Amino acid sequence: MPRGPVMDYVPDIQNSCYSLNIQESLAVIDFFGDIYELGTSMGLKDDFFSHLQAINHSPKIRALLLFNVPGVLGDEKYCTFMSNAIEARTGRKRRNNHGAKYSDSSVQIERQNITLNQFVRTMSKFSKLLLIGFEGDIAPPFFGAGLAADYRFGTDEMTFQPSHIKLEMPPGGGLGFFLPKLIGHKKTRDFLFSEEPTSAFDLHQLGLLDGHLPSEGFRDECIKIADGLARLTLPAIMEIKAILNLNSRNLKEFLDNEDRATELAIVRKQNQLKTTR
Repeated sequence: MPRGPVMDYVPDIQNSCYSLNIQESLAVIDFFGDIYELGTSMGLKDDFFSHLQAINHSPKIRALLLFNVPGVLGDEKYCTFMSNAIEARTGRKRRNNHGAKYSDSSVQIERQNITLNQFVRTMSKFSKLLLIGFEGDIAPPFFGAGLAADYRFGTDEMTFQPSHIKLEMPPGGGLGFFLPKLIGHKKTRDFLFSEEPTSAFDLHQLGLLDGHLPSEGFRDECIKIADGLARLTLPAIMEIKAILNLNSRNLKEFLDNEDRATELAIVRKQNQLKTTR
């Protein structure tokens, strides 16, 4: 059983970044706002992980389903955030912040990575069923985080975007940790070195998605699947998860090494920017 206080009631929540809706034994989180505000704002971050903890400790909730509005986890916003955050570390002002409320802080990337890594570790230890429904294009760190889920689905139009190639950065989100466990070293190598987007169909063929579904009715279908899985008793779910979660041993060490590799890449890009002034 998860440690911590037992919470019989988990309230519905909505803020500027996401909503949480409880549907009997199923919790549904929808990321619709600025994911980078969530990652870099201490207050929003603390509230978010508090909600995850409440879900994990609730004796009534058996499954958590995550959704994203198209574009929220996508290539354009990810590349813009990373590029502007790197420029902020050199003292330059950001070009385009998509209306972000957070400041031009030089520690944005560190805060975002800390939040994302905490999310990945939390999901890898989650004791309830965990499902994710991807919509739109998905940047590498968010796809990596999604691989911590037990079941993964995408719309027919969903794609994995190789933003790490464009940015010349490590993929992030533990992507390099989960991929070899799911598809082996050779396919991981080919996947990460590819400059082309990977379609939902191909992701399904690789075994990285459990299925791809039409956009119309996608969320309802994912909820139906989650409801079906949540019919299992909570003890059965938790005992199975206890075994499955053993696959994530050494995840923290990997994420720490990934952070160091990311920092080296950022320093290199900062030096490149300085020479172009």
